[in-house]
Amino acid sequence: MNQYFQGRQPLRLNLFAQAMLLAFPAIALAQAQADNDEALELEAVKITAERRETVVQKTPLTIGVIGADELDKTQFQHLFDIEKSVAGVTFYKGAANQQSNIIIRGVGTTNMGYTSAVSVYVDDVPLIRGGAAGQWDLPDIERIEVLKGPQGTLYGQNASAGAVRIISRDPNDEKIGWISAGLGNYSAFETRGYFSGPLKEGVLAGSLAFSHKQHDGYGKNLTTGEDIYTQDATLGRAKLRLTPGGGWDAVLAADALLDESDNGTKSPQNYGNSSNVRDSYSLKDLNGKLRRGGLNLRVSKELNGGAIVRSTTGWRYWNHDPSPMEHGGLPRISQDNENIWHQRIFYQDVQLVGDWGERLSYTAGLNFTREYFENDVFSQTSADGVNINRARRVTIFDTDDIAAYGQFDYRLTDRLTLTAGARYWRSEQEYDGASYTLDADRQVVAQSVGVSGLKKRSSGVTPRLTLGYQWTPDVYAYGSYTEGAKFGGYNRSASTQQVAVVAADPEKVNAYELGIKTSSFDRRLQVNGTLFYNEYKDYLSTIGNPVLNGVQYQGSVLTNAGKAVTYGAELEVRARLTRALNWNFNLAYLESEFKDFLNPSGSAAGDYTGNKLPFAPKYTLSTGLSYTLPFANGGELDLFGSVQYISEQEIDAANTNGQEVPSRTNVDIGANYRLPGGKWTATLRVRNLFDRDQILLKTYTPLYGIESAAYDIPRTFIVGLRYDF
Repeated sequence: MNQYFQGRQPLRLNLFAQAMLLAFPAIALAQAQADNDEALELEAVKITAERRETVVQKTPLTIGVIGADELDKTQFQHLFDIEKSVAGVTFYKGAANQQSNIIIRGVGTTNMGYTSAVSVYVDDVPLIRGGAAGQWDLPDIERIEVLKGPQGTLYGQNASAGAVRIISRDPNDEKIGWISAGLGNYSAFETRGYFSGPLKEGVLAGSLAFSHKQHDGYGKNLTTGEDIYTQDATLGRAKLRLTPGGGWDAVLAADALLDESDNGTKSPQNYGNSSNVRDSYSLKDLNGKLRRGGLNLRVSKELNGGAIVRSTTGWRYWNHDPSPMEHGGLPRISQDNENIWHQRIFYQDVQLVGDWGERLSYTAGLNFTREYFENDVFSQTSADGVNINRARRVTIFDTDDIAAYGQFDYRLTDRLTLTAGARYWRSEQEYDGASYTLDADRQVVAQSVGVSGLKKRSSGVTPRLTLGYQWTPDVYAYGSYTEGAKFGGYNRSASTQQVAVVAADPEKVNAYELGIKTSSFDRRLQVNGTLFYNEYKDYLSTIGNPVLNGVQYQGSVLTNAGKAVTYGAELEVRARLTRALNWNFNLAYLESEFKDFLNPSGSAAGDYTGNKLPFAPKYTLSTGLSYTLPFANGGELDLFGSVQYISEQEIDAANTNGQEVPSRTNVDIGANYRLPGGKWTATLRVRNLFDRDQILLKTYTPLYGIESAAYDIPRTFIVGLRYDF
């Protein structure tokens, strides 16, 4: 089979599959127009992105929604899989298997040690950083909402490029119970389950969800003999819901993850003679251990008049100890790290949501966030292959953020609605840092950095103004202006005292958006389009040896490097072509450019003005089909497939020639067969159907002339069985 998929054959099959997924829906829709008996409206997708329940087609935001059914069919395991369903979203996919550096419309954060530009929320509690946020495949996830563009008013700073909301299902009086297990190639084994129902009808309900996934490595470390790119992750979440009457509703949730997967490493492209591109030659043991978890208490009370007061209290943690990384894949030291990360978050939000008369709806709130983040890293680097520099750097961030926010929707006429809001925020970061040079026994030779109690304070107001117009019952248009900000703060792992005391200002964005959302063919077809333009000021980037305020700095410095713009268009299509056939299509076009960028050397080679932003592909596309075939015996077969395309991406602000991430295309397929009686379901999932070796990230080691790359997963399959109680 592997021989069959070599050469040009996979490309031909790949192109054929893409053509069918793109062309067949148009043919099917044309045939179905005359078949009124099969007319069936698309389900109205309800969301809570505006902190209240609304319908996507009448919400003045660009929102990608991945429901529970689609999460199952796309084999959702990791936030990386959002790319398969939502265009305009990409990821920086580095070495750590659990990081989730999300990039929306060309803007994000590639260093997991810094606060994110795309904020990830789990049941309305923020995770703040990209570390330990990746794995979320629990079967109780109800939907994932991807909010594009700055969300500064309702979601605060660190959502300057957007927000991702992971929303789990609350238990109620409905009894649900199922368990599944599956086997696949690379010795894969997985099991999942979900149980929910009343403990006391009408008063107390509970649920339990769990998932375990493991497989052998996709590659081999040919120096140590160990598998690499392995997985061994177990997740669980339990919920209790109390509804004692009188408008009270309280939900207590606890979740936990234990991940003992390895971090993987890059594979050298022109070294050795291995036939597997994912093989490596690293000297380093890459096995790690990650523990993550949290508690979440949400209490709401319906007041007289229908207003709701809601309190969300969250406590979250993650410990990655150790988290080893190696960047060259060679049997010699060039650059490797052993990281120990600790994070603690306390979050409190109080909201009041309601209506004032028939025309005014409002949301107001106060929140407080405290984050403790410790980064302890041992590193080894060699610039000449002989001398090895060893260092230990310890960084502690203690950050408090308080905010007050409000937003209202005022119906100026029956068709025209004004939405306006603003958020006042104030952040204070206290910073302790130390750096040491070490000998071969890891004993301290000298201390180069020692700071304690440094503080950086920032504050601001991020407004939002939107006009929405309901042209017809099936056509809604809007225009918006929003602002966002992302906290800067002190440098992580500063190598000199001079760098340690530098703190960056917030990155700010002004965003303009026009959108239209339409339904047609008896609401069996939805077509949504968006035009956007974003202006970034005080763009945050890490610069080597910069000159700041006339002073030369030695080392890498997080600083406000310049100005940038991103602009483009997005298209989203959902269609029920027949009663049995569904189609979705997402396309994003993006342009990005640095309008100004700090040039430390003053040379032409250091002038990045006019360059593209890193990880900002011009085109992203995803499309999928799902077909359900019932049988006379009561069984039912569900077939589905998807195609994803991401065009070439730059990896740095320098747009280094030859280091671009190539374009990539993935084709996934799957099937469910529900046996008569509805208790048993057989499943098949295939990822990367044509087994394409696709590069996600590159590294070049000039000393050895070696280019290394991190790869997407190879073709994998899982055959499973599910039983519903």
